[in-house]
Parts: sequence; structure tokens; C-alpha cells
Amino acid sequence: MEKWLEAFERRPAYLATKSDYYTHVMDIPPQYGPGQTVSEGEPFQKAIDGREGWTLPLPPLTGEDLEPVLDFWNPGDEAARHEAAFCLTSNFKAVAKFAARAAGSDVGSWQRNGGFSKSALADPYAKAEDSIIPDVEACLAHVANALLNGTDKAKADMKGAQGNAEVQKACLEYLRKRISVPRDMSYPAARQFRAHIGWVISQL
Repeated sequence: MEKWLEAFERRPAYLATKSDYYTHVMDIPPQYGPGQTVSEGEPFQKAIDGREGWTLPLPPLTGEDLEPVLDFWNPGDEAARHEAAFCLTSNFKAVAKFAARAAGSDVGSWQRNGGFSKSALADPYAKAEDSIIPDVEACLAHVANALLNGTDKAKADMKGAQGNAEVQKACLEYLRKRISVPRDMSYPAARQFRAHIGWVISQL
């Protein structure tokens, strides 16, 4: 069975549709109902939902991880960071406006009006707060800088950052929770993106 599944992962067409555990966990409740937790699963839950593990420095990906990445499709940390930066910068304006929903109106109304049949993270009625978009763009530029040039360079460039830090943090966290694999990027890239957003949040 393991060899059969490994053979699937050697096919580019399969990898292009391969999701990650976090995306699956957040997708499933609206389809099948809310999951039931057990105390024994708490360490795994924390590792998957970002309460632990979405922070820098990240350990290298291996085939022995909770969410294994086999050698033949592991791009390495640098390439994963570059993929994340490319996905961010190639759609920069739209990503910033999306993140600015956290400061706008109707956040969460989709689920409030639909109950468990609606995803908590799918927020189609939320409206961005346009006045905060320049601040969000500045924060995301720091994320891209950290991804491409490292956190030391990004930290030096962040000196004198302006704006409402709490609102900026809320917008970055809103985005971080909604990074979807494979819709937005691969799992290795999403892992780097989530962690680097978290790093910028910690610096604000």
C-alpha cells in the first residue's frame, strides 16, 4: 500500500491536486459535520491547526514527519520560500485586499447564518476595509522580504513601521488561517508562508 501511494506522489498531475492536513481539516466539517476531539489527539491537533509548528525556525521537511514529505517532491526550504514569495507578489494587491477583510464588515456572517453547514473560514460576504489596505500591503512586503532575504534583513527594514499594529496583526492572522493547499500554493510553500506571516506578526 505504501509503495502504491508513493507511486501516486511521483506523478506531477497528482501532486498538483495534493492538499495538506490543515486544509482538509478545515474543509471537512461543513461537509460531514463537526469533528469530535479526544484528549489523546491534542498534540496532533495543535501541530496541524497552527497552535504549534507555524513558527520560525522551521525544521527541515522529511518523510518521517507527522505530515510526511518524501524526498522526491521535497523542494527544500529555499525553493519553498521562493514559491511562497512568488505566489504572494504575483497577486499582491488582491491578497492585501483579502487580508483587509479582517478590519471590515460582515466577517464571519457566512457561518453565523448557515451554522455547521458553512465553513468558518469561507467568508464570501466579508468586505475589506479599504483604509487599512496600505498598512496591510506594507506588512505583506515585509513577509515577502523575509521569505526572499531572511528575517535579519527584514527586521532591519521594519524599523519605524507605521499604523495600528493590532489591526495589522488581525489582518495577517486572517490571511494566515486561509492559506489553502493546493489552491494557493504547495504544502512546503504554505508552511513557509504561514510561519513567515507569524514572524511578521511577532515583530509588530
